[in-house]
Amino acid sequence: MGNQLYEDMFPAQAKDALSEFVAERSPALERLRHALTGRNLDPHQMLTGSADSVAPLWEWISARVEELGVDPRSLEEDPSQDAWPSWARHGMLVDPHPRAQTLTLVDGFTSYLAALIMTAVPDARWRVGMHRIGSYPMLNYPVLGTDHHQIFLPALPLYSAYQTTLGRPPVEGPEMLAHMLHTISALRGEGPGAVLTEEPLATVVAEVECFDVGLRPDLAQDHPGLVEKLVAELTDRDGVVSVYRYGPDVLVVDAPEWDETRLKLWMTLWLELALLR
Repeated sequence: MGNQLYEDMFPAQAKDALSEFVAERSPALERLRHALTGRNLDPHQMLTGSADSVAPLWEWISARVEELGVDPRSLEEDPSQDAWPSWARHGMLVDPHPRAQTLTLVDGFTSYLAALIMTAVPDARWRVGMHRIGSYPMLNYPVLGTDHHQIFLPALPLYSAYQTTLGRPPVEGPEMLAHMLHTISALRGEGPGAVLTEEPLATVVAEVECFDVGLRPDLAQDHPGLVEKLVAELTDRDGVVSVYRYGPDVLVVDAPEWDETRLKLWMTLWLELALLR
């Protein structure tokens, strides 16, 4: 498969990618333990297996990511890619990108989150992402799921790592804890996040020289000011020329350097985080 994107995989390839991802979970957690030890921290005190450990662990990782900064090389010039976690090789990373050490930390944190969530939700299983809507952002991705919800666990930690390396506000420790607790509730079918049966937060369609974006109707209706903030944040991103709002739930985005997948993933993650705050 090489570095083929999840979005471009056939079902058999996505199944192989899932197997690869699952096989990486235990080694990734062990590398996180070594990283903590290497910074004179006791893994037994940091990785207690309790919900209370999530916020301080993520805050330490975020601080370390800030120290590491961005990789000075472009993705095309970075020789470390072959050693990246499979989700980073098959996912859409963009320049300027985090260093390999940052991806290793995110990978270990993903394994730790998975262990906590699967303990709380024994029915949760690793599987290939699926949805009744063909444009759903996590199709073919390795997700943790139940009949009620599914989630690609590296997504929000990676988004936060990008925020940190670019000098933007990251996901704070308490927010990451809230994200985990929300995920547990959704996997149990207890909360409003049963994404297997609801519309995506955003749909993106590539048109000539622009993107048409449809937002889930409840976002503008139930969260005053959210769409305005989304427009402002997106307009401020590198490579985005303009964002126009043509109705409560419709945007037109001029971003010649972006593609449909990148925009869809960014908007989904931004909205997920905004709804936590």
